[in-house]
Amino acid sequence: MKLSFLSFGVAVALLLSSPVAYAHSGKTDANGCHTVKKTGEYHCHGGSGTAKSAKTEAKTTARTEARGSANVLCSTNIYNCPDFATHSEAQDVYEECLQKAGKDVHGLDGDDDGIACEDLP
Repeated sequence: MKLSFLSFGVAVALLLSSPVAYAHSGKTDANGCHTVKKTGEYHCHGGSGTAKSAKTEAKTTARTEARGSANVLCSTNIYNCPDFATHSEAQDVYEECLQKAGKDVHGLDGDDDGIACEDLP
């Protein structure tokens, strides 16, 4: 009985002494990452390996360059609706990739109605 109270006390002490993690709003992709709309920065939560940070940096660069640029990447799925500030930006990328690759490479039109990222302003 004393052992179970001691175990319970230790468990409670560990829970109370652990750092508190605050979440923020925003959707993350399959890698646990997202793009900050204000800055265009692509970053990940939960871990920081060299390979992951290199991938994060590459995606940030690609996504930032895609905005207002003719350098839209249509060879691989790297854009998500939260990466764009407006529906118009997403629609431009969607249409360009339809023209270049012949399909919705990035999955920006989830309901296949020809309108990309409908929830964006």
